[in-house]
Amino acid sequence: MNSLVIGLVVSTIAYFVASHYIKRYLDEAGISKSMPRSLVIFVLAVAISYGVAFIVDWVAGLLG
Repeated sequence: MNSLVIGLVVSTIAYFVASHYIKRYLDEAGISKSMPRSLVIFVLAVAISYGVAFIVDWVAGLLG
């Protein structure tokens, strides 16, 4: 149960951090703000979040 909560919290934090850095990167690259850009940010941030959740679950499985 604890690993589920920890995974949820860490992956949520990872989502917001990833979306922030992806937005900054796209701003510096000069990509205009549009719906496809928002979709790219969302998809990449969700993928990173899922990856972090998987790693947290994997580590919890090794330790527990």
